[in-house]
Amino acid sequence: MSYTPEDAAWDEAYEAMSRDLYPEHKEQAIAEFTRERLRSYYVAHLDVLTPAVRVFKESQTLLEQGHYAAALVFAASATELFLKAALLRPVVHGLIHSEAVAEVIVTVALSQTGLKRYHQLLAKLFLELAGIELTSLARPSGSTPLLEEASQLQDVRNAVLHKGADVTEGQAGSAIEVATQVFNQIVSEVLAHLGLSVKKGGYISP
Repeated sequence: MSYTPEDAAWDEAYEAMSRDLYPEHKEQAIAEFTRERLRSYYVAHLDVLTPAVRVFKESQTLLEQGHYAAALVFAASATELFLKAALLRPVVHGLIHSEAVAEVIVTVALSQTGLKRYHQLLAKLFLELAGIELTSLARPSGSTPLLEEASQLQDVRNAVLHKGADVTEGQAGSAIEVATQVFNQIVSEVLAHLGLSVKKGGYISP
């Protein structure tokens, strides 16, 4: 599709409106608008974290009972839910004005497996809200970036489900620690910078 004179005229009109509204702080205004929409989503969906928290607690119970493979699978699922359903979903809704369009995009995006394709979006969000480079985050006991460990955990989870791979107690414990740090260092930080917190059961408190 070619770029027509009409397209150019509309672009110039939008730029003119932007200059009139935010002559010196356009990027800041956009960021604040997105932040407010993001916060509004959480306030309207105070239980968005509860499925992830429920699955995470199940992983801890399974580890205590000695079901290491199952504990790892549940920990991997909790990690994925923390990052995708509880973080990426609100972000998409915050970026897109139409609720219907946002939900379609979310449904398609979150139905795809794998976390690596979302790393860039998550990194930009985290830098914008928390002022921290996401790639600098790691577990206290490790040096591998936390998001990379989350992706590796998905691979191990898939090997357990599809190949019957064995899992040690140490691997299961590490999986739970990854989920814990994703919640503590990423999800909780985003909520804190939006003026929100998490109470018992995973419910968000405005």
